[in-house]
Amino acid sequence: MNWNDAAEDFLNQVLAQTPRPVREKTEAELRATAEGMAEEDGKNRVGVETVIGAWVRLTPETLRGDLPRQMERFGLDPDEYRRLLE
Repeated sequence: MNWNDAAEDFLNQVLAQTPRPVREKTEAELRATAEGMAEEDGKNRVGVETVIGAWVRLTPETLRGDLPRQMERFGLDPDEYRRLLE
């Protein structure tokens, strides 16, 4: 599955905030989830929106309350992704 540059960049931003001991596992899970979501949507390329969806989906429920703040740090508007956070 192909990834566009912006999707790779966002993945790397998320991974930079991930503790080292779990970074490789997190990367593998994010890649697999994003690629699966892209395939479900009939896409042959992973884009930023798909990576964001995978990131939200894989974030444990107990930590999701912090995602809007993290999104802002990445330059995203959390209101645009409210549907994913509910």
